[in-house]
This record gives sequence, C-alpha cells and structure tokens, in this order.
Amino acid sequence: MLHGIGELRLERSHTSERPDFSSAPPVLSHFDLAVEVPAAEYAVRIRSVMNAVLTLAMSADFEDDDFPVDGIPAWFGAVCREGGGPVERFARMGSACYAEKTGGEPWGLRGWLYRFDPEVEVRGWSWWDLTSPSNGGLRLWVDAWGESFFAWEELRWLLYVCGAREVEGPILRRSEVWAAEDSV
Repeated sequence: MLHGIGELRLERSHTSERPDFSSAPPVLSHFDLAVEVPAAEYAVRIRSVMNAVLTLAMSADFEDDDFPVDGIPAWFGAVCREGGGPVERFARMGSACYAEKTGGEPWGLRGWLYRFDPEVEVRGWSWWDLTSPSNGGLRLWVDAWGESFFAWEELRWLLYVCGAREVEGPILRRSEVWAAEDSV
C-alpha cells in the first residue's frame, strides 16, 4: 500500500496526539501487548521510533545508499543487526523473543527503515493509537484499511524490541472499541 507524504504526516501526528474519533475508519486492527516495563516507558520508546522513522520517510531519498539515520533512537539502531553499539537489555530480550516467536533473524536497520519508503508498497498498516484496555496491558491500534491479513513483520520487530514479551493479533475491531479506551 502506498503511504504518500500527506498520509505519513497524518500518521506521524498520531504518534504524539490521539486521533479524533470523527477521522477514524469504521474498522481498525489492534495488537494486544504484554510488556516488560511500565506502560508509559514502553509508549515513549515505541512512539519515539515511529516519530523518527516517519519523519525520515517524509524527507529521505531511500535510493541513496547513505540516507541519514541520525534521528533514529540509538538504542533501536544498536539492536538492529548492523546498527552497532551496546544493546540495551530490554531490546536484546525483545530481539530474542522475536526470534523465538517467528524463527526470524534480527532486522537490519536499513532493511527495516526501507519498509517505510513511501515509494514501496510493502507496509500494510498505518499507526493509529496506543491504548490501555480495561483488562490491563497495552493495545496498539493500526489502520490496515479494513484488511484482516496484511504485511506487518516490521511492526512485530518494533513491538518486541521496545519491550513486549507477547504480541497477539492482528484483531479487527470496530472503531468504537478503540474510542472507548484511554491513550497511553
């Protein structure tokens, strides 16, 4: 699916402020997360990475082999295969959890970032909101254009390396379910 600059700008705004219900699509997808850290700490991590990558996606030339990654949080770059530097404990555990759950290798930073290239039709979701459902835990909401099956492996990587120990989903729900929950 294409993510044009206008859509990326709107998606980035959702990383820092709750979307208005009137702008919600009829159906959203969500992922239920069991996390290793306080919800507020997890929210800061995931929002900081998403804000940085969406900012990059709006301005970078992904065909340039040396596009800037300075805005990407250092801890995230370090956990990615070629990111270098010491890896934070939570990110190392998340990488191991990802490998255990998926059988996949750690993502390389540039390979992960390329999934956000507006010219590429790989990413099948758009950030919507992060909430705390009444039963505890965290819930990440995405707009997948009403699809029950979509490409989200780069999101799964992000969810785990930010500190999730379990990720359940995607689950389609009416937007009213999202609106009834509090943002984190």
